[in-house]
Amino acid sequence: MDNEMILNAIILYASLALMIGAFGYLIFRVRKIAKAPSLEIFDLKKERNWIIGLSSTFIAFSLIFAIGIVLMMKFDLSGLEWFYLVLGSLGTSASIMVFYLSFRLHYYQKNFSLKFDKILYWSMLGSIVTFTAFFFIWTEAYALHLDYPLANGISWADGLALVNIKSSHSPNITWYALCIVSGALFVYFLSDHKMYKKYGKHGMVESTFYVAFPAGIIGARLGYVIGNWELEFAGRDFLEVFKIWNGGLTILSGGVIGIIVGVLWFKWRHKDIDVFDVADLLVPTILLAQAFGRWGNFFNAEVHGGEVSMANWSFLPQVILQQSRFSSAAGMAGEGLIWAPLFLVEGIVNVAGFFVLAYLFGQVLKKYTRPGDIVLGYVIWYGGTRTFMEPLRDSAFNMGTDGAWSWIWGIIFVGVGILFIAVNHLVRMIIERKKNLPYAISFSKKSDYINIGIISFISLALTITGACLFALFPPPTESLIALVPHNIGLIMLIIGAFSFALLVLPLFRLFAKQKPAIQQS
Repeated sequence: MDNEMILNAIILYASLALMIGAFGYLIFRVRKIAKAPSLEIFDLKKERNWIIGLSSTFIAFSLIFAIGIVLMMKFDLSGLEWFYLVLGSLGTSASIMVFYLSFRLHYYQKNFSLKFDKILYWSMLGSIVTFTAFFFIWTEAYALHLDYPLANGISWADGLALVNIKSSHSPNITWYALCIVSGALFVYFLSDHKMYKKYGKHGMVESTFYVAFPAGIIGARLGYVIGNWELEFAGRDFLEVFKIWNGGLTILSGGVIGIIVGVLWFKWRHKDIDVFDVADLLVPTILLAQAFGRWGNFFNAEVHGGEVSMANWSFLPQVILQQSRFSSAAGMAGEGLIWAPLFLVEGIVNVAGFFVLAYLFGQVLKKYTRPGDIVLGYVIWYGGTRTFMEPLRDSAFNMGTDGAWSWIWGIIFVGVGILFIAVNHLVRMIIERKKNLPYAISFSKKSDYINIGIISFISLALTITGACLFALFPPPTESLIALVPHNIGLIMLIIGAFSFALLVLPLFRLFAKQKPAIQQS
């Protein structure tokens, strides 16, 4: 190693060490403020200066660290790329600082004024957006200088490398595994925080996490083995079933098994808490974990769609575009083409699902939901996601001998979720009636008639339109699960038929002997 390389290595690793040190000491000082029973015991001006100084140190050395990467890799950056590097690294590190400070002080120090607390809250949310934007600006500095496909792991023998697990005999760590674990840890801390906000105590879901996460992995493996039995496991050594390190997980079964095991475990550990309320609070966060996990597909260059024009996706960061030119199943895309980055599309859909379930139905429309509805909403949302995403995938990544395993189960999830929501409401209304309790949701006869009309119209429209499309258009010839009118009709027909189950709710209220209703708080 020459002197220049040694100097560059010193710059890179020294700046990283100083970043970690500054951030660590910042955590120490902010923790004292956050835990203090009163702010009067602090010299807030002095503490503010410490926070500004440590944050500035972290931000400054993040820029030096970014420059160190350029020097170590000997990238020849253009003027615009240097601009991206400076702006991106400073903005990314500043966003990290703002997020940590606002999160820690907003949730753990209750002695700030209401106005300042709101500033902290909106700063926390805004920092998530700015972090995403600045991080991808940062990657623009390096994107055209990297080798593609990107390394998908660390091999102890080769360092950063395209780790071929099935043929490698040396230990390795894949980015796919790290994405899954990172998503799970993020969701654990988010869930722990949600429980703290509601019940005032940390650690309530710790043991549940230790049980539900591995149960979800086992469930995901089990679903994959069953779905791909004929393709990968029939006639082979049965021990292949257990070789999860060779790849092969399906989130459909993993999510459901993880939820069931987690709910049962939590109920056993906390018999005094309504497990359905807790499940409704925490289950939507699984969608965020799944969004994290999809970035593993990005590094593995898998679970993508067909070839599409790169120009139509030019709004994406270059690092995503360049990586999407490569497929682990089909090699390089044609000139000017990329493989459709479905990992990103599904990740965005999962994040949107989290906000719809956790905030729209969990807060805004909470008076219309019953305990357990949000969990069933997760089943519907992810089933619907799989229903419409599976046909867009390259057929090499579809499960089952006919490629329809996940697609069929996605449709089933949507239908069963709708049916169980109706059952959930009906059973709870019957129990309340038998216990001589008022219904939790107040409806007049007029509103029930309106609901019957709306549900009937939507269900009939879906069923009739779906039946017509299914009958009038021929089935697909090349792929069983293509998004063609025949299959769209089948989906509409099934969902429409299940939707009729929702009629049982207003009909029961109309014909059962009702008691005075109260508004749900």
